[in-house]
Amino acid sequence: MKIAIRIKVLFMTIIGFLVFGCTIEDGKDLNGPETVSISDGVSRPELPQVVSGILADMRDRLNTQVDVISVVGRDYWRHQSSDPRWTGDLMTGVLDDNAFYLTTPYAARYAVVKECNLLLEGLENTTTDFSEAEKSAIRGFANTIKAHELLTVLNMLYQNGIRTDVADPDNLGGFEGYDAALNTILGLLNSAATDLATGGDVSPNTLGVSYLEFNRALTARVAAYQGNNSLVLSALDDSFMDFAGDMYLGAYYQFSAAGSDELNQLFFAKNSTGANARIAHPDFVNSAEAGDNRLDKAVLRTDGPLNIGGLTPGTHDVYIYESNTDPVAMIRNEELILLYAEANMTDNPGEAEMAINVVRNAAGLGPVLPGSVDEDRLLYERRYSLFAEGHRWIDLRRFDRLDELVIDRAGDNRVTQFPIPQNEGQ
Repeated sequence: MKIAIRIKVLFMTIIGFLVFGCTIEDGKDLNGPETVSISDGVSRPELPQVVSGILADMRDRLNTQVDVISVVGRDYWRHQSSDPRWTGDLMTGVLDDNAFYLTTPYAARYAVVKECNLLLEGLENTTTDFSEAEKSAIRGFANTIKAHELLTVLNMLYQNGIRTDVADPDNLGGFEGYDAALNTILGLLNSAATDLATGGDVSPNTLGVSYLEFNRALTARVAAYQGNNSLVLSALDDSFMDFAGDMYLGAYYQFSAAGSDELNQLFFAKNSTGANARIAHPDFVNSAEAGDNRLDKAVLRTDGPLNIGGLTPGTHDVYIYESNTDPVAMIRNEELILLYAEANMTDNPGEAEMAINVVRNAAGLGPVLPGSVDEDRLLYERRYSLFAEGHRWIDLRRFDRLDELVIDRAGDNRVTQFPIPQNEGQ
């Protein structure tokens, strides 16, 4: 049975730093490893359980995280009749620094970082006869996942920065600004890539690609955020990018209805009610190029439009996942091909055009006009290819085009970044 080690992050108002408490999730095998024993020295039998736990806990609050980024990026509207903040705070831009939409994904991501740090500490203290290659594989896995989780938090807080040094809860590092934090994350990825190249995959790996390929794909994303086109291209060379491959090839969070495993909470059935719904933003529907089959991610409501918080009645449901056990992409081939196009757009436009046309062909569209690949074209393709996967807000922000986000009602506004949580003192 898979073991998920739940690290609950507590925010302390007065002393102002993260304190981590550890429990074994209800329903899991209580004979599995405890965090104290792991940090004292991880054993060979414990290792796959710890890896499984980290992969499982990466899914915690994923639905909140994706919903938040998608709402502020106007991919879709999120309606929950029991909580008006989805159509209030997140659309007016008046953000609460102690609200669930910030603190729960923030805490969940740092919980996984803590688990990775415990694993690394346990590796240093182990008396198990792991080979040097095995140790490299473990370090590479842990630091790759740490980098992924830290990047997720940084994408939310942006110029407010994040803590990257949280290994010692009694002596936390300070907040690093956006550029510095990106460099730290890139350093983690590069160090992990060296380890993974030496050690290969630690077991288990449920992503769908090797940890090294996942690492290099993430590196390409980070490099794109930095505007480092040469690094984007070199990282993509070692990733799983495949121009002839399925657009959905990639690394995924996995879900299951078995036992006490977790379901995909990003799935809602068609014609969702006002109690819980994700409604595609009308501009996504109306701005699509004729024949673009990526528009199929927004499905016409056969039960009629849904009225949400004074917004234009919503006519299309978000329908990316067809069941509550469908996997959710962390990063996939379509994004990598578009990163390739972006990195080549200025210095090698022919290659950029080739990559854009690969994506358009998969979407049922004809090629672009020669010489027409520019920022507008790139952002259009990314919008429709990566709809509701948490990219549009970040993309418009990094290209300094957030003012293009639609204002739906009087009093609404655009969000640039999320605040540091109230009780996360500096």
